[in-house]
Amino acid sequence: MNRVNACLLALVVLCAWSVVTSQHVSRTLYSDLQKEQKSQQQLDVEYGQLMLEQGTWGAHAVIEKAAETRLGMHTPDPRQVQVVTAGAT
Repeated sequence: MNRVNACLLALVVLCAWSVVTSQHVSRTLYSDLQKEQKSQQQLDVEYGQLMLEQGTWGAHAVIEKAAETRLGMHTPDPRQVQVVTAGAT
């Protein structure tokens, strides 16, 4: 009977050890998941900021101002505009 009790005790200890180990692994993986979700949220915020910046830089007024200041371009006077039609010879 002592051998049976010793085997059962060893089996109980082994099962308890496996439960503790699996809980530790589970908590570690959950912690990693939370870190990755936080990283995802930060990247989502950064992506939104970059999309907003892209929209701002793509605005017509910004492009027109950059053309005036950097390239010295300007809108022509209406008297200087000539309209060319496709059928004119």
